[in-house]
Amino acid sequence: MIALTYAIIAIVFVVLGIGGIMYLDQRFSKAVGDRPFVLKGRRIETDDPFVRRQFNKFYALRVAFSLGLLVLLFVVVSHVG
Repeated sequence: MIALTYAIIAIVFVVLGIGGIMYLDQRFSKAVGDRPFVLKGRRIETDDPFVRRQFNKFYALRVAFSLGLLVLLFVVVSHVG
């Protein structure tokens, strides 16, 4: 039964993680619109300061979301048993 619980927790957190990051990336794309930029890994190449500010904002949101999910995972797993 515990193995099933851990499997469900794993599936839920993978879906939440991927879905949340994809949602934040989509919101970033909508925020900058048609302004030119190139993403190279974790860096952005653009001359537009608005795009750079939006990228920094959404990158910070992605990091905070990931850390929040990690903390939530530890809390949930510590209560299983």
